[in-house]
Amino acid sequence: MTDDTRIAALERRLSLLEDKDALRSLRDAYHACINDGRYAEIADLCTDDAVVRLGYLARYQGRAQIDAGFRGMDARERFFIKQYIHSHQVTVSGNTGTGVSYLEARYGRFGVSYLVSGCYRDKYIRTADGWRFQEMDIDFYYTVPAGAGWTGDEMHYLDPAFGRN
Repeated sequence: MTDDTRIAALERRLSLLEDKDALRSLRDAYHACINDGRYAEIADLCTDDAVVRLGYLARYQGRAQIDAGFRGMDARERFFIKQYIHSHQVTVSGNTGTGVSYLEARYGRFGVSYLVSGCYRDKYIRTADGWRFQEMDIDFYYTVPAGAGWTGDEMHYLDPAFGRN
């Protein structure tokens, strides 16, 4: 292997590692915005035509809806949320990527504390401004009041359809 070939291979590997780090930083930036109450910054992490699906809670198409949806979180009365992301696996192919990560969260409203767990599945695209979310989709494993536990018969107390028969 020539030095030029070796250098080219190392540059490709370095580029891949930098892209993966940038995508992990993008996911981390989203959760920092949530945890710090900087909801107005979330739309900037997305492409103009991005789709954000928050399980059964919400679906936003395009930056305008994403912005309005997350800014609405800031207007909620007696609202608390902290999210903790882990095991973020990223795949990069040129200017696109995918990611899977797991969520543990604490949510509260009007004095009721909830335990939340789920899995994010993302699609990313490289733009002139860097990597952005093209799709963000979470599947909630459970959303239960802290006292109810997460192994009971009802797994999604936050679902708007909960309690309707």
